[in-house]
This record gives sequence, C-alpha cells and structure tokens, in this order.
Amino acid sequence: MALDHVDFMFCVPVWFNLALMGYRGYTDGFGRLRGTLRWLTYGVRWQVKGVLGARRRILVDMRWRLGDEIMALPVYEALRKRYPSCHISALCNYPDLLEDNPFADAVNEDRPRPDRYVLLHGAPRDVYRIEHYARRAGVPAPSTRPCLYCQDWSSALLDELPRGDGCRIAVAAGAGWPTKRWPVENWRDLCRKLEARGYVLVELGLPDDEPIGVGVCLVGKTRVRDAAVVLRHVSLLVCSDSGLMHLALAVGTPVLALFGPIEPSTLIRDEPLLHVIRNGRDCQGCCNIPGKVKELGTCPLGVASCLGPITPDAVLECVEDLIGRKR
Repeated sequence: MALDHVDFMFCVPVWFNLALMGYRGYTDGFGRLRGTLRWLTYGVRWQVKGVLGARRRILVDMRWRLGDEIMALPVYEALRKRYPSCHISALCNYPDLLEDNPFADAVNEDRPRPDRYVLLHGAPRDVYRIEHYARRAGVPAPSTRPCLYCQDWSSALLDELPRGDGCRIAVAAGAGWPTKRWPVENWRDLCRKLEARGYVLVELGLPDDEPIGVGVCLVGKTRVRDAAVVLRHVSLLVCSDSGLMHLALAVGTPVLALFGPIEPSTLIRDEPLLHVIRNGRDCQGCCNIPGKVKELGTCPLGVASCLGPITPDAVLECVEDLIGRKR
C-alpha cells in the first residue's frame, strides 16, 4: 500500500520534531523520554497497520474551553470521511457535546492506545479556527458547521421555563475574559426593556457569573447538555463572545452576540444564525493581530470597558428586528 501525503506527515521524523517542540498533550503523563518514545511509536505503528490493512486507531485530544471544543466538532466527521475504517476516540472536557455523535466511536476512554494522536488544543489567533484544526488533523477543512447529535432532548429544567405565549429569549452575560464582558448594568437595562415589551427571559451562565437578576435564572444550574436543551426551546440567545454562543448555534438557535477584542470571522464564517454587534472601536479585533495584546483578557490601551460603546437600545433594536423576522 502506497503511503499518501497525509499519512507521510506522521512518519517518524515529523513526530520526533513535534515531540521535541512540546506538542505532547496526552503523552505528558508519561514523562518526557517515555512520551517522546510513544510519539515515535505512534508514527511507526500507524504506517505498519496501514500497510497490513489492520484497523487503525485515532485519538483526538481536544481538552479545552467549551467554545473551542464545539468549533472542533466538524473535525470528527472530516476524519471519518478521510479514514472510514479507523476507530476514532476523543479526549475532551465536555463529553456531552459528543453524545450520540456518529463520527466518534469512544469518548474519554480509560486507556486509549492510539496509532495516531491528533492534538487540537491551542490555536493561533490570526488563523480561521476550523482551518487550523483541519491542518492539525491532516484533513481538508470541513464545510459543515458544528452540531449536536443527541437523540434525547429532555431535561427536568424545561419544567422551570415559563408557559404561555410570550416569546422566550435567553440571555448570558458571562464570558471568559473581562474584555469580552458587557457591563452588567447594561444587561439589566436591556432586560428590563425586553420584559416591558412582553418577552420571557431565561438567564444562563456559569456559577461564578454575576447574575443579571431578571426572568428565570438558571445561572450555575445547568450541565452542558441541559443548557443545550434549554437553548433549543428559546427563540434567540443574546450573549457575549462565549461558549454558550457556540452551543446555541450548534443546536440551531439564532444568536445575537456582542464582540470586542475578537474578530468574529476568525471563529465563525457563513453562519446565517449568527448576528454580530461590534463595539465600533478602531481597535476592534485587537486580539487577532499578532503581538498586539500581550495578556489575553486585558486591553493594551487601558480601556475600562471594551464593549462600552454598545448601548442597550442598540441591542434592543437588533433583538426586535430579529424576532420580527421570525414571526
């Protein structure tokens, strides 16, 4: 069997160089010497099994933040198309994302024994994310968008959602970096105006997020799967650039997202469900410019609120427009 270009990328010299550069991830627990030897073993075993026609095993290591793990979901399908007979397993922090996924054979196995190890954790900020993941995996850039394949979309939290004719809108004020967060007083102003117009609000977020204090508060009460179920039962999510933004898109719910330090096109492209409000500053997207930001989450110009120029009335107008299109 001839070795194609993608397979050859993972022969001994390349794996050895990657090991020396520190791209070990899963092998870190074995110590530097044993980890490097395992990298070399993967490369050899991958080639030998390919020649013999034996079933090969691919381990995708994507233990990162929620949004990043969601953005990587199309890679599993691309790997399955590229290697249809391979066993594909995943190491991840959010296994709910891969529930019933037809392209992943196993999730967080106790003792994975891969013939090929794909490390997706980490990415340059000036490269379109899915293209970077695809290059790491040695597959063409997927054209499909991230989605969840859960068969059971039930959750006890659905009983906490208000009944009635009011249009449900989810809001999520949290974000991983301070520069991605809209001032909470702006959130409260927006939510009061939405409730005054008859919208039913559901608030989502992590336990350490500061609650807005309106509507049905589910902050800190949901696992990823529960949040996904709730998001399927709302008409719109209003949020900052966060993992919940990606989760809503993955379940098919429209999103209105506020962006400041990140240029959204480096994360998501050609997504009709995503509607973006930028902060309007000349420095918008600064984190995607190499060398511009020394410490992620801090403003190099010392601006107190990156998203400050976005007003509650501007967001309200966009919400009304988007809901009006759905009616």
